[in-house]
Amino acid sequence: MQAIEFESTVQGQTIPLPTPGMLSPGQPVRVVVMFEELAPQQSQLMPDESALASRRDAISELSENPLVVPDFLPLSRDESHER
Repeated sequence: MQAIEFESTVQGQTIPLPTPGMLSPGQPVRVVVMFEELAPQQSQLMPDESALASRRDAISELSENPLVVPDFLPLSRDESHER
């Protein structure tokens, strides 16, 4: 296994890789991310990225705030098992 060490900046939840010729699509890699912790006031996240980072997953969001659909009748247990 070969190693590549480089420094980069996280951009929109991605880390750009150096020199595209070094890695090819589908090539297995092992990734280790090391970073310095920043104080909350020193955070470099943009407001949009900060909101995305703290957002919960869709299932949790829907569980807390279910969609309301007029005239919707859920299937009974027996009806769902018939399908």
